[in-house]
Amino acid sequence: MKLQSILVAVMTAALVAPAWAQQPAAAGSSAEAKAEAVFAALAPLVGPHSGQLAAAGVQKVVARTGKGRRDIQILTRWGPAYIPWPKDVTPVTFEIYIAAENRLDVTAEGYTEANKARYAAAFDAVLPQAVRAADAVRAQATRPKR
Repeated sequence: MKLQSILVAVMTAALVAPAWAQQPAAAGSSAEAKAEAVFAALAPLVGPHSGQLAAAGVQKVVARTGKGRRDIQILTRWGPAYIPWPKDVTPVTFEIYIAAENRLDVTAEGYTEANKARYAAAFDAVLPQAVRAADAVRAQATRPKR
């Protein structure tokens, strides 16, 4: 009886699994293509900063467009840091993942070719501040304990 239940479950899974495997591929291919296009457009804008970000220990930068004082989150090897949007910069949403110098990933939900200049200005203003914030977190984390 128990063996029969197991066989029925295995046969059902074998018949249903191919249908499940095919559905996400069709839907995911357009999303993957869009993500690759966004990466291809934004990576050259972030690339010049990747060496400084990696050297400072930055692993991830997440920018939101809320009205909070700390809309930009920087995750470092030593802990998180939060900074506000710089003055005179239009907030845009993005996430940057840094594995090492020249090894990064960039995602941006609202990116279009028409607002590329806004993203370039945001990267140029935010990423140097992210490096400074990461340096401050590292200094705080590695200072001698009393």
